[in-house]
Amino acid sequence: MGGGQIPHEYPEMLQDIRVSPKHLRDLGVTFKEHFHLKMITGWGQSMAPTIKDRDPLLVDITVREFTGDGIYLFSHDDMLYVKRLQKKGKGHFKMISDNKHHDPEDIRVDDTYILARVLLVWNANLV
Repeated sequence: MGGGQIPHEYPEMLQDIRVSPKHLRDLGVTFKEHFHLKMITGWGQSMAPTIKDRDPLLVDITVREFTGDGIYLFSHDDMLYVKRLQKKGKGHFKMISDNKHHDPEDIRVDDTYILARVLLVWNANLV
């Protein structure tokens, strides 16, 4: 999300969270083991409206390679991103922001290190 960032320490927004694996599966989240799931915080506006700034994201840290079109946590050129990835030819990904004010970019597969796949956006909408 955003234009990427240099990974560093942030204060935790969520200290502890426990969710029933059955509840997640009932929501349609697909995973092998619940202990492979982690919460991270999205940042920036480039993935809006799908992911808003500071939305908690449930990710599967065992997904370390491209498994099909989707939203991934990955590093590229020493920057950390949460973006959609699509395969584009043999050696490139198309890095896509959901915010239409951000143009897609072609990035090299060899320079992209997938760290997790985003499974769920835990939107906190005010009512």
